[in-house]
Amino acid sequence: MTDFMQDLMGQVRHDMMACIGCNDCLLACPLPESRLVTIAELNQAVTSESITAPNVMDFVMKCTQCQQCVPVCPADLRRADIVLWNKMKVESVAPNFVLPLQVGEQIYASQWTVDTLTGHLLTMPLFTGVQPLSMRRALLGSTLRRLAAGEVLVHEGGYHERLVVVLDGSLEQTAEVAQGYRNRILVLGPGTFHGHMAVMNASNESYTVSAMEDSTIVEFNKPVVFQMMKEAKTFADTMESLYRQSAVWTQAKSSSVFGVLPEEAIQWLLEQSRFEILKPGQVLYRENDPPQTMYLVRDGFLKVSRHFGERERVLQYFRDGDVCGAGAVLFNQPHTATVEANTRSEVIAIPGDALNALLHRNPQMRDQLMAESQQAEQYLYNVAHSNALRTDDSAHASDHLISLEGLLEEGVVQGSEVLLINTAVCTNCNNCVDACERRHGYSRLYRGGLQMGDLLFPTACRHCEDPVCLMCSVNGIVREPDGEIRIVPDNCIGCGACAERCPYGNINMYPRVKQRSNRWGKLLSFFKGEIETQDDDEFIHSSEVKGNRIAVKCDLCAGYSDYACVTACPVGAAMRINPVEVFGRSDVVVGMEMSSPSPVAGQY
Repeated sequence: MTDFMQDLMGQVRHDMMACIGCNDCLLACPLPESRLVTIAELNQAVTSESITAPNVMDFVMKCTQCQQCVPVCPADLRRADIVLWNKMKVESVAPNFVLPLQVGEQIYASQWTVDTLTGHLLTMPLFTGVQPLSMRRALLGSTLRRLAAGEVLVHEGGYHERLVVVLDGSLEQTAEVAQGYRNRILVLGPGTFHGHMAVMNASNESYTVSAMEDSTIVEFNKPVVFQMMKEAKTFADTMESLYRQSAVWTQAKSSSVFGVLPEEAIQWLLEQSRFEILKPGQVLYRENDPPQTMYLVRDGFLKVSRHFGERERVLQYFRDGDVCGAGAVLFNQPHTATVEANTRSEVIAIPGDALNALLHRNPQMRDQLMAESQQAEQYLYNVAHSNALRTDDSAHASDHLISLEGLLEEGVVQGSEVLLINTAVCTNCNNCVDACERRHGYSRLYRGGLQMGDLLFPTACRHCEDPVCLMCSVNGIVREPDGEIRIVPDNCIGCGACAERCPYGNINMYPRVKQRSNRWGKLLSFFKGEIETQDDDEFIHSSEVKGNRIAVKCDLCAGYSDYACVTACPVGAAMRINPVEVFGRSDVVVGMEMSSPSPVAGQY
């Protein structure tokens, strides 16, 4: 038994003994099957060698680990862990069967059974440390697919977020190098894999992946991969190591600073470097700290600030591809600003000694980097000087209302398709809300939310770059290849977990009932002799039973050629924007500490 299983068993048995039998957890459960099982039966199953009661088996297998049972427990127990333990018992003894194979939109019997594919996958180095029962359980929630020659699995820039393992045939990774031309990066044969970067970071794909011949693959979705990582530390370490290596190499090769170096020089530098993940608010280095490390930003936003007396002023923001800390290392002087993560961020930390050793072999590059760093420092000095002259707090507060700084603090900049209403132009006609309701049955837009100056950011989905709402084990909410985040009504069980995870309150739960008919529909029903059994008020205030609910959010009017809310605005006050491209402030800069150096000759 693995350490994870030992710890889980101990926690579950403790919680079982502490349970007071109040039944609140089952009342909170959104699954209809929860009405057919009791707390006593679930507790008894914990200590039983096997679970045979059909109602208990059915309930635990339907459980999605949405965690809705956890906050209602008056004894502060993790009831979801008890169900997970029982679910793993049932899955571990599930009979061997032939796995279905998805071919296009059709389903056929494959040549693999659960046990034969389990044994085959465990021979691969990727899954070292994964126990057979863990892999077996993972396969029960995975997809076996057959790709035809030339079929595209995922497009460059799209979203897939699945770990893909090739069983037979071959796939190729290609990248666009010029309009209409693609460069082959890698051929993936049997036993190889793709997708670890997207699974670990919810990022879009760097390559187009397509089948070179008829090929069979198995796809593990994100919750399944994360569960295997919980159960097998070796597999977790492998996934994290692969992610760090790929992230560091990809970022270094695409960097305008280091991309000009030969591959062996980049490889040597990366061997000396480390990969760091920063939490929001974590400080990378402070003003006046001694120079030790240069950082290459791979993901996220970092805030650059300086103190002016007792006041701290934001001067700049770094984002992916930018370099920070170089000036201090190159000139061997203390850092002149504090750099702090505004969002979850990833950086590549390059030790100063390693950087100086590399630049010693490339003196022309060193000279250019020092010149660029001096220019950047002079620019920031000018910005800082203009900030120091501003002593009017009210004026500063007014500027802050509509600035990248304010958008970052409020999380708006995390979005890629943000709805914006200019309230100086808006006539309060409510056409945007009404148009949304007419098109979708429920309005997915509430004309309220974050107000910054004359600009209103309503409560409508922002389609974040790193969405925290997507961890749904039944795929009730998914991200499409084009980045749109969408609710899948047929999969949604109404648990509300995605709504709770959304930090901006942009997902709502509504009763899963028939949409109201319009007056013409009611009149037609009257002449047909049909009786309308539910009026408008009943529609709005229908049952709040969780099993009858569905998550509702903006899906950017998928399937339509326009945005209903934007089209319906008679004065052009509503619009969809990318906040990073639209907003900025003259005294806040988003960009590199150093400009891109021109390619220079130099020997490693």
